Amino acid sequence: MDVGGLRVASITDTIDGPASWTVERDVHMLILHDAGSYHWLETWLDGHRTALGDPLPDEIWFVPAGRRFKATAKGGTARSIHIEIPAARLAVPGGARAIAAHRDPAMTVLVRKLLAGDAKAAAALVALLAETLARTIAPPLPRTLLRRIDGLMASIQTQLEIQITVEDMAAETGMSVNSLISNFARATGRTPAQYVLHQRLRRACWFLANRPLSIAEIAFATGFSSHAHLCAVFRRKLAMSPGEWRAFASGRVSCDD
Repeated sequence: MDVGGLRVASITDTIDGPASWTVERDVHMLILHDAGSYHWLETWLDGHRTALGDPLPDEIWFVPAGRRFKATAKGGTARSIHIEIPAARLAVPGGARAIAAHRDPAMTVLVRKLLAGDAKAAAALVALLAETLARTIAPPLPRTLLRRIDGLMASIQTQLEIQITVEDMAAETGMSVNSLISNFARATGRTPAQYVLHQRLRRACWFLANRPLSIAEIAFATGFSSHAHLCAVFRRKLAMSPGEWRAFASGRVSCDD
């Protein structure tokens, strides 16, 4: 449906097994993951990896017009809210980093208002997207460095339950520690240590919603030093406790809700 000049739809997709798909449109696409799971999702923009891991409720992906977005999933059923934004209505600045697995409560509220038919939310959403993109502008990296960072992101995902030092990550990419920190931040918006923490938090969120494990067990399985450490990160990053997240996300595991 058309709401305030934007096209809005709630879409439920079922994937029976491993699958890949590509999006390349003449309009901007904003995708809010609403419920369910693809049981592992990887996304790329213009050939650069942008996100790994099961999508979580209220995470956002943005696909600029004319850019090539690719996704790979292992299967499952997921419901998402898709917003089409005319290219003429939103200028994407050069050098803006990808928005992927992004959490923004204000943006989420506006997306849901649009789905409910609130036309006033359209202009506010476009303005918030423009502000968000403007904050991500960074000098581009050579493709050779981007490929090394892509590989490191995949490697990190297999080691979240163990301690990963920045020295080890630098050695893996063939960079100095300072070079890795600088280049990784330019590519992703996070330092390597911040990225590792972000991915550990995402995995802990998934465990809380999908597995009947104690918070201490989840902390151990996701590389946090203790139950208290996990709780502190939840409070700082999500403004809620692990138990509050579990209550929130457990209701979004199924697309039937």
